[in-house]
Amino acid sequence: MALDGGELGRSAYVGARVSPQRAAIARAADAMTSAFSVDDLLEAVRRQVPGVGAATVYRAVSAMEASGFVESLGVREGSAIYARCHSGEHHHHLVCTGCGAVSDAECPVAPERYTASDGFRVTGHSLVLYGQCAKCQSAPSSISPHGRGGGI
Repeated sequence: MALDGGELGRSAYVGARVSPQRAAIARAADAMTSAFSVDDLLEAVRRQVPGVGAATVYRAVSAMEASGFVESLGVREGSAIYARCHSGEHHHHLVCTGCGAVSDAECPVAPERYTASDGFRVTGHSLVLYGQCAKCQSAPSSISPHGRGGGI
């Protein structure tokens, strides 16, 4: 079931005010089909809301990340990249180093296995796997094995 603009905004900014600009930013993030930077999102938002400022988008992305609506995946050309998290369950991401496509991946980690005898307790973890989607496997890529540069 697709969320309307108000529901989408409320899920993107849990507990925060949802201005028309923030709602437009959430819609643009929701429409992203690959990894994106704040600059990518700003460009998409400005097609709908021409006067939106970069600082507004940066603050909105920070709020969306805090709510779990988007997740940081690493860095591309010096800028943080994000993906829209559609699953409410704990998961990780597969990122195509050719085109930037993002897929959800089940969590292969059982944090309880890593409780150290010295009392260390795992409170969280993050995992991003880089590779190539089926479409990009036959095309040359300018991405390093670590997911930096080129397509993402």
